Amino acid sequence: MGLTFTSFEFIFFLGVCLGLLHASGRLSVRTWLLIIFSYLFYLTFGVGGMLVVTITAIVDFIVGRRLGNSLGEGTRKRWLWAGLAANLGPLVCFKYSGFLVEIIAAFLHPLGVRVSLPSHPVLTIIGLSYFSFAGISYVLDVYWERIEPARRLPEFLCYLMYFPKLTAGPIVRAADFLPQFSQGFKITAQDFEIGCGYLLVGAVKKLVIADQLASHVSMIMAAPEHFNAWTLVQGMIGYTVQIYADFSGYTDMAIGCARLMGIRFPQNFLMPYSSVNIAEFWRRWHVTLSTWFRDYLFLPLEMGSRGIRNANFRVARNMIITMLLCGLWHGASWNFVLWGGLHGVALAAYQIYATGRPPQVRRGTGSAFHPGTLGARALTLSVVMVGWILFGTQTLTLAFKYLWRMATWSSDGVALESPYILPLTALMLVAHLIINKDRNLIEELSTYSPTARVLTYASLLLALALLVPSDTVPFAYVRF
Repeated sequence: MGLTFTSFEFIFFLGVCLGLLHASGRLSVRTWLLIIFSYLFYLTFGVGGMLVVTITAIVDFIVGRRLGNSLGEGTRKRWLWAGLAANLGPLVCFKYSGFLVEIIAAFLHPLGVRVSLPSHPVLTIIGLSYFSFAGISYVLDVYWERIEPARRLPEFLCYLMYFPKLTAGPIVRAADFLPQFSQGFKITAQDFEIGCGYLLVGAVKKLVIADQLASHVSMIMAAPEHFNAWTLVQGMIGYTVQIYADFSGYTDMAIGCARLMGIRFPQNFLMPYSSVNIAEFWRRWHVTLSTWFRDYLFLPLEMGSRGIRNANFRVARNMIITMLLCGLWHGASWNFVLWGGLHGVALAAYQIYATGRPPQVRRGTGSAFHPGTLGARALTLSVVMVGWILFGTQTLTLAFKYLWRMATWSSDGVALESPYILPLTALMLVAHLIINKDRNLIEELSTYSPTARVLTYASLLLALALLVPSDTVPFAYVRF
């Protein structure tokens, strides 16, 4: 369903788009070309979503202009609530309505009242959470006077509809996108090489790593009662690698597409599995989402609860609330809510622990192979992997069954030996241990010698030619 970054159709689509963009001299022409191509891209996922994002963009633009012109605080607040409603309304209607009905039905059932649930969503909108959050951040930033409102509707429409980020992010804020856009599409030879590098690395992550793992991992996650404990452990670590390779691969390709047009996206993954604590993990995993929740939910909660004297209790409460909503953002399911709650409790526990430790202890030793650092990494990764069980299974019943069979080390069931899970996990682990987690090798590669660059690009192309499985699967985060 729809164009995917790894399809030959998308490569053709991107090539035509780039050709026309760089052949056009005027910014207004390029703007309309990008709008047209964004609509064509999104049209492959259905007409309904295209209408929703268009209406949302128009309302956000009007709200932004009114917030910029209105002097009275009461009037500004009314426009702010109108903008938030325009962005949250589609989320509640199309993504969470069934979940809300399910909760209401559970409360009414003991009273003898039965509520029938719809078998399918009224309308499935790809990327709804992403463009809704982009719109919310714009409205709030204008209200807080962090940015000036967009001056032209086509420019703002292009921001919200921009196809490289439309379906699965990263969540690019207007403050980062619009200034670049207004300067035109200035691209150098280095930008072109780096953009192609991102596309190649992202394709390898997705097709060579994530999709090779997908068949065995999905089989294990779907029916944990059929497999023994060792196989379930393999499924857990396999999913840990798969979700990272899949989503960071998508992000790399989105960054690469934008870079080929002269637009720079923020980094979204910074070697998260090398983190020594859960707070650092969330500074490195899905960075644009975690910073969004920090800036637009956690910090306002902190400001609004300054009357609570116990700072640890206040921060812990606000962290848990933030992460519960972060879990719910991922989907209308108790699995996601519990996943967010687990991370919220872990963050709160670490916050309480860290406040009583000296700064040098919190920073660690600086050596990746120091026993204390390795132990901290193992503890952090254990919490993350347990969370992925909640995230990757379809129901809470399956998740608890999965965790229970591992915890009791059940020996009954099928022993599945995957030829991909352990080797690819070892490869990922070594990469996270030996590569400096603050470096970006894709950006740096363009500064290396021609020989090193040619060999690297040739190796990536060879991996794509030889190791791509026959069956590919959709990007995981597109459904959010």
